[in-house]
Amino acid sequence: MALIAAHVVLALVLFQLVNWIGEHATDFGYASTTLFEEPNESLALNFFIRALAPAVFMVALSAATVAAGHADLRVGIYWIAIFYYALRAIYILVMNMRRLVSWPRFFFHSGVGLAAAWLVYQSLILPNRSLLPNLDTAGNELWLAIFAFLYAAANKVTVSGGPGNRRRNAFIQRSYDRAEILYGALINERISDDNLRLITYAIPIYEDYCRPPSMRILERLCFWKPERTTGVMQVASSTALTDEESVKLGTEKLSASWQLHAEESLYNRTFLVISDYNKDSNYSNRVFEVMEILAKRAAPQFRPAYDAIWSDPNP
Repeated sequence: MALIAAHVVLALVLFQLVNWIGEHATDFGYASTTLFEEPNESLALNFFIRALAPAVFMVALSAATVAAGHADLRVGIYWIAIFYYALRAIYILVMNMRRLVSWPRFFFHSGVGLAAAWLVYQSLILPNRSLLPNLDTAGNELWLAIFAFLYAAANKVTVSGGPGNRRRNAFIQRSYDRAEILYGALINERISDDNLRLITYAIPIYEDYCRPPSMRILERLCFWKPERTTGVMQVASSTALTDEESVKLGTEKLSASWQLHAEESLYNRTFLVISDYNKDSNYSNRVFEVMEILAKRAAPQFRPAYDAIWSDPNP
């Protein structure tokens, strides 16, 4: 039982490590699961990180255990790969990313990753020998050079984000349709200006992406916090808010800010209203991106309002 728990913990460590590597590799073509645009995807880099990371991790752990004189710990280490892909699937589902993921590619990477981990486990890890480099057999390292060459060549092959763009557009379309059904009457009753209405729909869509229902349930349980943000619009309150209550308070907050900045140009007014809602420096940019997809794809009735914002950029 303790060994299973250790394998689960190590799978979590691998999960965090892969996420950290992916976060710092986006400039090189790594395509993470996100609502927003990314650089063209590098096929080799993404395949290596998604499919071969568990095998590399297992070899490194096994080398350390053998070198430390605890070779018995390597037995059953294959479960790390199984738990890793299970954790990744659970994370995607819990964080409401299932519609942003290419499931055929996920299963392909998982299948190849499990096969590679099993091959490494059987051929390299189970045999009771050191996995550290051996200078006496350096000639075999020629294969490493060959693999490195093939990786470098494949890494030059990039693909555009066409399928990813379609998934992102569909995600926002569904999010908007759901928001309109659940909160449309409430929003339209309080807000008549199309520019502010566009902002008001974009914010809960973005917040719902950042804080899916499962996370909002946990936030409501944090009763010991004197003030916390809850609900689909993440409004600060001393009590836990339902999604509908957060929309009511959120629209009031946005309307007050909209009136406060009435003398500004339309672009500055929009930017300041979003900044007032959340001071994070990247928040406004993300909401603007959601607004763009809304106006151009999901809710074209907002297109004139969106175009008006960009046609009036200066005071």
